[in-house]
Amino acid sequence: MKTFKEHLAIIYDEHLIAEMSPKSNICDVPIGKLRSPLMKQMHKDKCGENKKEKDSPMRRAAKKAGMSRKNRDSLYNEREQ
Repeated sequence: MKTFKEHLAIIYDEHLIAEMSPKSNICDVPIGKLRSPLMKQMHKDKCGENKKEKDSPMRRAAKKAGMSRKNRDSLYNEREQ
């Protein structure tokens, strides 16, 4: 169960999101302005701040071969040659 302060922080964040973006998109609001941990986690999950490349043998081989990150992210048959 949430405490009263946590509930107020969530309500504050909801009003902030509605005020800052006309479509109520949480990604338009900087994460530093959000108060509640629930909304901060939702921002991280939805807006993808933790997008990192997975460490795999193929990634390491491509990196050693000098491929850029853009080329490593796309599939072979998606690229124009």
